Amino acid sequence: KELGDKGKTITDADLRAIIDQVKGEEGKKYIVLGDLLAVSGNKIIPTASVSAKVNGKEIMEAATGDGPVDAAIKALERIVGELDVSLEEYHVDAVTGGSDATVSVMVKVKSGDRVATASGVHSDIIMASVMAMINGINTILRQ
Repeated sequence: KELGDKGKTITDADLRAIIDQVKGEEGKKYIVLGDLLAVSGNKIIPTASVSAKVNGKEIMEAATGDGPVDAAIKALERIVGELDVSLEEYHVDAVTGGSDATVSVMVKVKSGDRVATASGVHSDIIMASVMAMINGINTILRQ
């Protein structure tokens, strides 16, 4: 109700988060982001290095991509390689204005026959994207 009262559109990801909170499952995080480093420019190949704890084990991977977000998502997909996770949909909304705008990233993540919609919010679009992807993977693992 608070989200709706604030004029925010309530998404499937919001509803899932509310359900998990009520059920006491919001704390079950199989993947926790450690470090994220992304490099991009007009004369270099976009590259990202991501470290995360997966079931308590620290794993680090790096990848290149079409941009820093793509590289970071590919590195994260390598970290959870055995899950065969794929990003099915990706959507970005600016929550505030200006070059330092807070962005909300909504993703649809798939692993086998399991699908999850999740979001991430941050002033850094790469962080918001990785957070959304991790939230989606954690949702799949709780299913």
